[in-house]
Amino acid sequence: MKAVVINEYGNADVVNYVDVERPAPKAGEVLVRVHAAGVNPIDWKIRGGVGKRLGLTLPITLGGEIAGTIETIGSGFKDFKKGDPVYGIIPSGGFAEYAIAKTGEIGPKPSSLDFENAAAVPLGALTAWQAMFDLANLSKGQRILIAGASGGVGSLAVQLAKAKVHT
Repeated sequence: MKAVVINEYGNADVVNYVDVERPAPKAGEVLVRVHAAGVNPIDWKIRGGVGKRLGLTLPITLGGEIAGTIETIGSGFKDFKKGDPVYGIIPSGGFAEYAIAKTGEIGPKPSSLDFENAAAVPLGALTAWQAMFDLANLSKGQRILIAGASGGVGSLAVQLAKAKVHT
């Protein structure tokens, strides 16, 4: 299968589009056929060396946001069946034809989203949610100013705040 891999840390020159062996899911994992992957600042940060601080081991297949369908299910993974559309955040491996996801890293893809849009949601939505609700404890009736709402996190923050605070 094809994948975007780095064998060393550095600038864009260390990124390679190569053939790699298709991974096999272990217990508690699934193999996802990736239809779309989100691109985020963390991807170039991992490429630049943050991957080492995060405990990732070279070579690294880049990409943390995925949307696709379940291809193979490892033992002990009961939440999905083959062919189910899913999306989520994985530590690495999303810039490939197939990626491994563990329990809790993926969820059912909303039927209202195509794969491309679903792949763009998880990290931005999680970041916005954590900032507004887990850290700032935003609650119904409060107001919030979201500066820079044109990016991924900001645009999702507007939608999440509206849905949670004004319902």
